[in-house]
Amino acid sequence: MFSQAFTSRILPITVILLVIFGVFIPVRYSEWARPFGWLATALVAPVSHPFAAFSRWVAPADRSQEADQRIVEMTKRLEEAERELRRVQQENKQLLKSLEELNVLGGLNNAPVRQVFAPIFASSSDLSSNIIRARAGRSEGVDVNSVATASGMQLLGRIIATDERTSDIALFNAKGAEPINAMIMIDASANGLMCRLTPAADGIGTGLLKGPVEDRRDPVTAGAIDPVVGQFVRLWDGRWPQSAQMLLVGKVIAVEPSPDSPLRKIVTVRPTIERIERVSEAVIRTTIRDEVDTTGDRARDKASGGGKPR
Repeated sequence: MFSQAFTSRILPITVILLVIFGVFIPVRYSEWARPFGWLATALVAPVSHPFAAFSRWVAPADRSQEADQRIVEMTKRLEEAERELRRVQQENKQLLKSLEELNVLGGLNNAPVRQVFAPIFASSSDLSSNIIRARAGRSEGVDVNSVATASGMQLLGRIIATDERTSDIALFNAKGAEPINAMIMIDASANGLMCRLTPAADGIGTGLLKGPVEDRRDPVTAGAIDPVVGQFVRLWDGRWPQSAQMLLVGKVIAVEPSPDSPLRKIVTVRPTIERIERVSEAVIRTTIRDEVDTTGDRARDKASGGGKPR
């Protein structure tokens, strides 16, 4: 039998030789040892499986980064869905508002009109310059009798010049614009208080209009019918085309007594769109009846031999 000292010396040497053999000897010369490795695996695997399961339970794999990435992705999708929902809700709200406006106009203004959507390509930096330009002209049926509106049937102005592809719009509330006659709507019908509005001298650049209101009394109580802040104001001016009547001028934002007559009121009106001179799109309204009449006149002149002398 080998002594304990010999065994303690030979064992490290044997291990070192086996390591060198495994590292430097080609694989084809070590194939004979593979069955011993399989045997070791078969012996160790049943024992190691419970330890591996226990270690995974005690210290599971770190999936926090993967989970965080999924949360970020789901959050982005949720935010995008909410944004799209808000956009659709806003569009529906605007469409309902436009339908309400059309119902009002249908009851108060029976003029058949053709509407042309026109992008604004030259806007005013402020209301001291009262002209903006739209990309629609005579080729789309726009003429100097046409009226321009903004979103929600808000009055924008009148077409003062046009060519084949473009039109010039004079803003109705710009500095130096002519006064307009309008009606303050006191109920849902055509019953309203007449007023005459002029771009406010103390509000240049803000788009405000200001002017006196008619003095009217309730036939039953004889009390004064006064305008109220928040009431809508609509155009009612015979100098404008029929297609423009009852378009929105704005809302009453202030009511004060007239300095000239204590029985009358002065109202301040603001358009329903802030910075109306910076809108990106206009809707140009042309009365179809005018075109039909003009076409009919030309046809009658031709049939009767009228028109220019030969």
